[in-house]
Amino acid sequence: MKIAEIDTDDLPIWMCAVVDTVSENCKKRLKTSPQYSRIVEESDKLLFQYPFISTLIDRDKIETPMNLTLEQTKALSRFLALDADREDYERIQLYLMGCQHTIEVLQLLELL
Repeated sequence: MKIAEIDTDDLPIWMCAVVDTVSENCKKRLKTSPQYSRIVEESDKLLFQYPFISTLIDRDKIETPMNLTLEQTKALSRFLALDADREDYERIQLYLMGCQHTIEVLQLLELL
């Protein structure tokens, strides 16, 4: 079986725990980054200041149209940009951690 053939929905529970652990380690490493911390802090501030953003991102049931002011629209736009930046930082960090783990495995196997 090749890695490309693995369906993540079929992963055993222990593998999901490994993925969760790696994800948590990624976030711990990123907390030392001032840029990442700034993104998280600003996002949290926007969520606190504009509760409707939480309603949108939590997929709560929206039963009536939302008439947003220009200020609210700008806040939502800023939040979405920050969220995309946060995801980019996390994706890059996960990639770098994967590279590090690969090198460690190669060293253990004495292939490097």
